[in-house]
Parts: sequence; structure tokens; C-alpha cells
Amino acid sequence: MQKELRKNFIFAFLAQGISLIVSCSTNLVLPKVLNVVNYSYWQLFIFYSAYIPCLALGLNDGVYLRYGGILRAKLDGSAVKSQFEVGIILQTILGIIVGSIMIMFSDSANRQRVIFLVIIYYLFYTCHNFLGYIFQAVNETNIYSKSIIIIRIVFLLSQVIMMWLGLTGVYQYIILYIISIALALCYLLFQIRSEFRASQFNLNLGIRELTISMKVGISLMIANICSLLILGVGRQIVDMKWGLVAFGKVSFSLTLMNFALTFIMQIGLVLFPALRRLSDKELKNYYGKLTIGLFYILPLMYIAYLPVQYILDLWLPHYKESISYLATVLPICYFDSKMNLIGNTFFKVLNKQVLLLKINVVTIIISSVLGLVSAYVFNNMYFVIVGMVLAIMFRSVLADTLLSSKINVNVNKLEISDIILAVAFIMVSNSCDWKIALMVVVLLYVLRIFLVKVGYLKVKES
Repeated sequence: MQKELRKNFIFAFLAQGISLIVSCSTNLVLPKVLNVVNYSYWQLFIFYSAYIPCLALGLNDGVYLRYGGILRAKLDGSAVKSQFEVGIILQTILGIIVGSIMIMFSDSANRQRVIFLVIIYYLFYTCHNFLGYIFQAVNETNIYSKSIIIIRIVFLLSQVIMMWLGLTGVYQYIILYIISIALALCYLLFQIRSEFRASQFNLNLGIRELTISMKVGISLMIANICSLLILGVGRQIVDMKWGLVAFGKVSFSLTLMNFALTFIMQIGLVLFPALRRLSDKELKNYYGKLTIGLFYILPLMYIAYLPVQYILDLWLPHYKESISYLATVLPICYFDSKMNLIGNTFFKVLNKQVLLLKINVVTIIISSVLGLVSAYVFNNMYFVIVGMVLAIMFRSVLADTLLSSKINVNVNKLEISDIILAVAFIMVSNSCDWKIALMVVVLLYVLRIFLVKVGYLKVKES
């Protein structure tokens, strides 16, 4: 298992390294090419694209959970092929219905175009996601990672050519993004061709297997959508209250934050099928190692941000307000990273998707209340952003507390230390010169390491 895990990690990090380069191009160079309004439409496309996969109704998540840890040789090719093809038919119908409704109620032609392109994107994305989850479930994450590399490289080259030609139409970039994921889907279909060729399509089997997968995955899918809604509700409130440009600026700061988060999410996907095969004792040991590892690694994003903020201010003067928001939203990345790698992964391994869903629903309620009060009582967009941060922090602490109690360990001191560091970072980064703030954050980081070394901060059995 160690050899497979190492290979999967190598390709996962390679894929995310390339994703980081593409993200830098998209989120740091594209705003220089597109005007503020066009870039806001790009952000709107990304925003809608994050939620439209819910039309899969848990199919892909169910496949991931059902087959997680199975060997590829034992995979039922007919069951996979049949539910894949039945799923395409069902999701195409749902996509047309939902897309038509959204277009009818849209308030502008530009939004209608964005919605139309989102539906096209969704049909390619959901097929790619289904096959990607199959390869991840059978612990061949490297194949999925290669498909991600295809998406990123094709889109990066497309961006370079578009910029060289001086093309500044946002819809052209969206279409190229869709083409890149279509090519990645072709690669996954090529990789699974032997299983599909050797298997017969069976409509009844497909409907039966699809129904089972949906039942298994629906709670996880809703939990994932709810996880997105924690921040999505706040962004939607900004759009409704202050308009598209304000939405684009807030989304820009949240997009920059995702640089680190994408790495963490991919690690979680690699770990799930491997952790599924471990005993309770081994699982507890991995939980402790991951918790301490993140305690060391994640604060580095606070340290890295401070000099980067200064450079970003010079590079993107029109987004100075968005960059200033990043100092406040960065703790979202910290606590979301913990949640994705530890919380989501271990809840799935322990088959506690329903508990994960409950945690996310409670957090959405908190985020919604804080956002609405901030927007319509205080009329303050910054308070909306602070509300998002508080909601994400609450979710991470609650999830870690519940998870640690089920694994019989105590992480309370580590949680308190994380909250103190986040609050201190927000305060000094918003009130001090970046050099002074950097010194303060580094000192706090060194203090945390010292407290771990002397044994005051540690994961211990409860």
C-alpha cells in the first residue's frame, strides 16, 4: 500500500503544482487582461459551476463511497458502465430543465449566456467526476491526477495564446475551459476502455445501481453542497445587496485563498481509500500525525501572505480592496484546509456522512444569519466577510471536537491555539505595516512549535 500511496501522492502534488501555476495565471494575470465587469462574469461562471454538480443527486459521491478501497480487478464493469450511461441521460435531462428555469428568471442577457455555458460545462464535468471518483476509489488516484494535469495545461496554453492574440472576451475563456475538461474526460474514457469494452450495457442494472449509489451518496453530496453554501450564501448576499462588481471583488479574494486549499483537498482524496483499509488503532495513529502535521504546516500560509500582499497591491491596483479582504478571509483557508483533510476524510472513513451534513447545515444557518444582519441591518460588506470567517471557524472546531471524541483523543488545546493565532493574524495584518505583522506572526509560530516540543500542545488519548 505504501508504494501505491507514494505514487498517488507524487502525481497528486504534480497535478496541484500545475494547478497552482494555472491559478496564478487565471487569478493574477486574467484580471489584468479582462476589465472588472468581464472578470466578475468569470467569477460568476466559477461560482455557478461549483453548485451545479448537485444535479448528479449524489451519484458520483455514492460511487466514491461504495467502491472506496476496492481493488480494480474486482470492479464490476457492467455495473459501473450501466450506471454511468444511465447517469448521463438523467443528468442531461435535469441540466436542460434547471438551466432553462435559471435562464428564464435571469435579469440580463450576459447572465443567461453564463448560465448556458455552465450547463454545457456541467455535462462534461459530471462525467469526468464520475470516472475520476472510480479511479480514486480503486486507489489509482494517479490516473485522476493526470486528467487534472490535462485540464490545467490545456487551459494554461489556451490562456497564453488568447492573451498573445489580445483577445479579451470572457466567454472565449469560458469555452476554452470547457474544452479542457472535455479532453480530460476523453483521457479517462481511454483509461477505462478495457472495463467498458468487456462489459454490456444493461438498462435495468444501470437504474438499480444508480439508485443505490444515489441513496448512499446523497447525504455526502448535500454535505459538500452545504459546505460550499457556507461561503456561497455570503457571496450571494453581496451580489444581491451591492451588485456584480462587489461580488467579483469579494470572490477574487476568496479565489486567491484557494491556492493552498486545492493542495489539501487533493491529499484528502488520496488518503480516503488508503485509510479505509486501516484498523481502528492505525486510524487513530494517522489522525494524530495529520493533526500535528497540519499544526506545523498551515500557519506558514499566514507568514507567506504578508509579503505577497505587498506585491499584489503593486500588481493589481484595481483590486486593492479585494486584496485587503484577503487578510481577513485567510483564516477561512486555514480552517477549511483542516476540515477538508481531517474532518471530511475521517467522517467518510467512519461512515458518518449524516453527522457531517448536520454540522454543515448548522454552519450554513449561522453564516446566513450573520450575513443578512451584516448586509441589511449594518449595511457593511466587511461584516459579511467576518461572518463567513466566524462560520468556517465554528464548523472546524465543532467537527474536530466531535471527531476526536469518536476516535477517543483530545485536541482542545490545539483548537484554542488555532483560534488565537487566527484572531492575532487578522488584527495585526489589518492594523500594522506588513513587516511588523510578519515579525509578530513568526514569533507566534515559533511559540507554537516550542509548546509542542515541550509537550504542552499535543494530541492525547481521552
